[in-house]
Amino acid sequence: MPRASTPERHASPEEVVQAFNKLRPEEVLRLKKRATLQIGGTEYTNPLELLSEAVQRAMIATDPNKQENERGRPWPMERVELLAFLSRSIDSIADTSRQSLHQKETDRLEALAGDEGDVATVLHDADFSAPDIVDQAIDLEEDRARQAAAKADADLIEQHFAGDQAVLAIIEGEKEEMSPGEVQEMFGLNEKTYDSARRRLRRQVDKLMPGRSQK
Repeated sequence: MPRASTPERHASPEEVVQAFNKLRPEEVLRLKKRATLQIGGTEYTNPLELLSEAVQRAMIATDPNKQENERGRPWPMERVELLAFLSRSIDSIADTSRQSLHQKETDRLEALAGDEGDVATVLHDADFSAPDIVDQAIDLEEDRARQAAAKADADLIEQHFAGDQAVLAIIEGEKEEMSPGEVQEMFGLNEKTYDSARRRLRRQVDKLMPGRSQK
């Protein structure tokens, strides 16, 4: 008889707070930068609001006093590191917010159009253009394909440099659109170490992906 699997344990509110307080300053900065990159088009006006929302949802998820209307996102602390979990939460919360705002705008346009109206006509009258739905679908699929290919490339490179902290720092910095100076300051690299790691990364990219070079 197969043994029943043990249910995955999620962090308590206290464990979330303790783990967050143990994050290094550079890790908190990475979360703030990620929130800054994701905030566009959302209901949030400050990156710290978005980061705070991600932390609060992790705390709310296992809070026995959670209200019915409160949204929680449990942190599987034994399987996922807090930094990675909060990064994904920020992405998800921002994406959901953008979709919600888009839906509200669509509902408003439909209300303006009325029972006999046409949303496209309302857009036209307001000096907006409505792209063809087929073109939108094609663009979306192409964008997803590009994102999937880019992620596969990044995963391959990170796996190759799994033990090279200097190169991983450069890769992380590029993800967050950080300058060389910011990368060096955040990860404690001097200019010589940074330049050497940069050359290693460039050479390996050329080998793994001929024709693609790092800037």
